[in-house]
Amino acid sequence: MSAPRVLVAHERGAVRQVIARVLELEGFDAVAVASAADLEAQLASARFDALVLDVALSGLAPWEACARVRALASGGRGAAAIVLVASVYRSTSYKRRPTSLYGADDYVELHHIGDALPGKLRRVLGLPSPDGDPHLDAGEALRIEGDRRLSEQARAADLARLIVADMVLYNGDRIVGAADFEAAEAAVAGDLAGARELFSQLFDARTGARTAAPTAVDDAIAHAFVELMAALGRRRRA
Repeated sequence: MSAPRVLVAHERGAVRQVIARVLELEGFDAVAVASAADLEAQLASARFDALVLDVALSGLAPWEACARVRALASGGRGAAAIVLVASVYRSTSYKRRPTSLYGADDYVELHHIGDALPGKLRRVLGLPSPDGDPHLDAGEALRIEGDRRLSEQARAADLARLIVADMVLYNGDRIVGAADFEAAEAAVAGDLAGARELFSQLFDARTGARTAAPTAVDDAIAHAFVELMAALGRRRRA
């Protein structure tokens, strides 16, 4: 039997390399891309057994990607299964086990890529589990890269998008079940506060001072949430 083909889409080169290496050691054939444009080109031209997708990939919300993958799959392209990768390594107040994944089959935390991702892919693809323990312990490398990704966001808007994309991953049930934007915003109000707290902590660490304007934090997180909800067809009433 040929090796299952997995398309890996992640902005961070180090994370792509770790995921690809983990999968190859576990008998998968991994193809890695760094951008939404390259992801869409691969999906449109070939058939993959699975897609491993960064929830904060620039230019394409994960639920948009899931919808396109499912549409392409009906024509013999795209991917048969989708696993989302959380974008924030740190422990946060909003992290919980989601019950709705916007059309994806499963998700994986950054720190569980080495020990959990291969098993999750086998489960959603209906493949048998091999004997033995996972081959690669990538936890420390992924922790460093996860923190580096947060600290290297040059623009407040990019940092906010990264955090909100992660928060939204864990709130699929609340957001999908909400009737409109306002209901979704109210349903995740507490977790938006947690996102603002993380944003403020990272901003303070980068500038070496307390955030001068709390409203700037609110505006960055709120704007990122509005953008992501728009990709879901949920828009704030004028």
